[in-house]
Amino acid sequence: MFSSPEASACRVLPVHAAGHPRPVPPADAEPTTGDVIVTTHRVTYSDRLKVFIGPHEDVDSFLRPLRRMDGHQRYALDLTVLPEPVPATEVTTTVSSTRGDLSLGCAGSADAMTLQLRTTVDHVTRRFTLGLPGGRLGLPTVYLPHGDDETYIYPEEVFTADSAAAIFRDFFHTGALRTGLQQREILD
Repeated sequence: MFSSPEASACRVLPVHAAGHPRPVPPADAEPTTGDVIVTTHRVTYSDRLKVFIGPHEDVDSFLRPLRRMDGHQRYALDLTVLPEPVPATEVTTTVSSTRGDLSLGCAGSADAMTLQLRTTVDHVTRRFTLGLPGGRLGLPTVYLPHGDDETYIYPEEVFTADSAAAIFRDFFHTGALRTGLQQREILD
């Protein structure tokens, strides 16, 4: 989605698993004793810090940085679904750097950001800019700086940190996007 150099920092947070990564079990489900501590998602902040989370994490705590995004130093968040649950003790450099087949990411600032979905099916990766219903005539006119890059999107594709957090939360719990969002494919 956005440039992804090898992480300069990686942190694994333990999670007691009670299911599979898609969909994630409800956060209020009680883990049983002896459950393996696993991770189901990787959160990457501004292409640097990577945090691994699982089904019993409070995803809102990982989404709080959305409110501090400034478009320059703090400019992106990417939530990648791991292909299968990984025990926390087995998170390796390979797991940390593997691209993943399904992710939701954002770039920009807390007041104006773009959301993008990346999905891979049959070894073909497709990317989509998400937006609200509306016409998309002519060229995109909303300028969004993010890190050393910039993006132009349509007004219907601008999200705030709070509206993006709700979409990320749904994606984390269900592995799918909420209904009503339009997807515009990004063709490179």
